[in-house]
Amino acid sequence: MPKHPLPAAARAISAATMDAVLAARTQDVAAFNEATDQLAAADPEQVRIVLGVVVRALLEDLHPDGVSADDLLELIKSCVRTSFGWYPMVDVQVLIVVLTGSLGMHEPDDEPRKVTPLEVARHAPLFIAELLAAPGSPARTDDPRPLTDYFTDAFLEISRAELNEMP
Repeated sequence: MPKHPLPAAARAISAATMDAVLAARTQDVAAFNEATDQLAAADPEQVRIVLGVVVRALLEDLHPDGVSADDLLELIKSCVRTSFGWYPMVDVQVLIVVLTGSLGMHEPDDEPRKVTPLEVARHAPLFIAELLAAPGSPARTDDPRPLTDYFTDAFLEISRAELNEMP
């Protein structure tokens, strides 16, 4: 049971992402496509924000002293190497948009080409799977922080931010 119960939409985003990440880690294309189709069917803005917060949190946990441009470049290369053999539709440009978006380094309107909700739904879980498999990842320790905690924390962070934005 999560620390705080999540609304149904949040649970659906969380469950679909976790299914997609598991499918990416086991290289199950059919399960990956099914999970990412479900994820893409959710509200695109909510999915983009939630996945961005989760990717950023995983990056922060993996690089507590800060992440460098070289770290990000290696992450992109590693994600492509890991994914291409079983998911040849991996798109470096979309990975860059997902990664830079998670770090708040661009606005969606500034993208060189419009990235679709399905592309976000398919590429963010690839990054999450890559971050979870990375040496030093919390998921590789004896007592890994459950991925569900990242989603709970992401929704709490978003809720706090929305409350602070209200007049």
